[in-house]
Amino acid sequence: MGGHGGLNILGQKSWNVYGQEQRAKVRRDEEEFAASNEDPDAGAVPVGASGPAPRPAGHVGELPTAHHVTLAGHEGPVLAARFSRGGSYALTCGKDRTFRLWNPFRGTLIKTYEGHAHEVRDVACALDNSRLATCGGDKQVFLWDVSTGQKIRRFRGHESAVNAVTFAAEDQVVISAGYDRSVRFFDCRSNSADPIQSVVEWSDAVTCVVTHGGGCRVTGGGVDGSVKTLDVRAGRIHSDDLGRPVTSLAVSGDGQCLLVGMLDGRMCLLDASDGSVMAEYRGHVSATAKVDARLTLGDGHVVAGSEDGRVVFWELVDAQVDIELEAHPGKCVCGLDYHPKRHAMVTSATDGTAKVWLPEGVAGTSFD
Repeated sequence: MGGHGGLNILGQKSWNVYGQEQRAKVRRDEEEFAASNEDPDAGAVPVGASGPAPRPAGHVGELPTAHHVTLAGHEGPVLAARFSRGGSYALTCGKDRTFRLWNPFRGTLIKTYEGHAHEVRDVACALDNSRLATCGGDKQVFLWDVSTGQKIRRFRGHESAVNAVTFAAEDQVVISAGYDRSVRFFDCRSNSADPIQSVVEWSDAVTCVVTHGGGCRVTGGGVDGSVKTLDVRAGRIHSDDLGRPVTSLAVSGDGQCLLVGMLDGRMCLLDASDGSVMAEYRGHVSATAKVDARLTLGDGHVVAGSEDGRVVFWELVDAQVDIELEAHPGKCVCGLDYHPKRHAMVTSATDGTAKVWLPEGVAGTSFD
C-alpha cells in the first residue's frame, strides 16, 4: 500500500525512477519560470510549458470546454486562479493561507508560497516572472521574490482586508483594492511601505481593480454598485453607477470595453471611454459570492464562473448562452482566468481544486 492509502501499482525501483523523473520536471519548470521573460504579445514561450498551439477565436468548437488536468493541493477553498502574463504558468490562492505556482499544462506544482496570516484573495505576476504581488485578509500587500519564495516588501495603508491586486507602470507600481473603500498605489522602487496615492471614492468595499488605456487608466468596482475610473494623466475620476454590488472586472483584448460582473446574476459590457452599457449577460448564479468573469481570446465570448458549479459561455454580441460546463459540480466557481494567447482556461472553486480546460481534441495531451 502507498503512503497515501492507495495501491502502489509500481514496483519500488520503478516508483523511485518515476519519482526522480517527476522531481526533474518540477525543477525544470521552476528554472524555466525564473529564467523566462514572458511577453504577452510575443509568440514564443518556454518549450514544454506553453501548452497547445494558438487557435483562432470565435468558433464555439475552439473554446476550452474539455477538462485537461486538476491542480490539487490546497486545503480548503481556492479563491482565485490566474495565468502568468505570458500564460505559461498558473497561480492559485487559497483560504489555507498559501498561494501556489503551477505548470498548468503538465499539471505539476512548482512551488508553494507561505507567509500570509490569513486567506490569500488575489495574486498578480510581473511580466518578467521575477516578482509576485499578493493580498488577502492581512490588511497588507506583499511583494515576493519568485525564486527564493521570500517576501521582499510589505505595503501597508489598508485598514482591513485587501481584495484585489495588480501591477502597473511597467511593474514598478502595485495597485490594490480594499474592504476599506479604497484603491491604493505602492511604489516598488521606494523604500517606503506607505502608498504613494490613495483613492477613497467608494462608499463601500472595493472588490476588484484593473488597468487599461496603456496603463493610464485604473478602474475599480465596489459593493456600492459603482465602477470608477481614474485617469492617471489627467487626474480625473469618472464614475458609473450600476445599481448592484460589483464583483469582477475584466478588460477586452482591444482595451475598448470593460466586462463588469454583479451580484444580481448579471454582467454588463461597458464602453471603456464613456461607461455606456453595450450588452448584458444572464444565466449564471452570482447572488452572494464573488465570482470571476473574462472575455475569451479575440473577444468572441464572455465566460464566467457560477455559484452552482457551472462555467458559462455567452456569445459576445447577441449575449446568448452558448455553452454550460459542469466544472466543479455543486461548488462555487469563484476563480477563473483565460489564457492571453490561446484557448485555455483555469478555474478554481470551494471544492479545494483548480482545473485547467482546453479545447476538445487537445485536452489530455501530454506536454512533457
